[in-house]
Amino acid sequence: MDPETMRCPTCRAAQVWSDTCRRCKCDLRLLRDAANGYAALRRNCLSNLRHNRTHSALELARQCCALRNDDDTRRLLAVCELLNGNWVSARCHATRLLAKPTAAPET
Repeated sequence: MDPETMRCPTCRAAQVWSDTCRRCKCDLRLLRDAANGYAALRRNCLSNLRHNRTHSALELARQCCALRNDDDTRRLLAVCELLNGNWVSARCHATRLLAKPTAAPET
């Protein structure tokens, strides 16, 4: 899905961002606030990295992971750990990215 669309957590309907779900009428304002909060944290983290404020960037990356623990966020966290000299933590995050579960073979 692109950033302009979302999936309702209640009924799983795909739709553009709105205050309520088009199908089940679930209130989606808190979900939008969380998504906007994540986007702002990520932008601030990247800005801190550009300005060589690696410690602040690491704290922001950790906050991003608390809101959305996906591959992109774990990758950002691994880079921030690496730039802060936390080699073991960086490797741990990178290893989790590489260790994708595979589908079980059919019998």
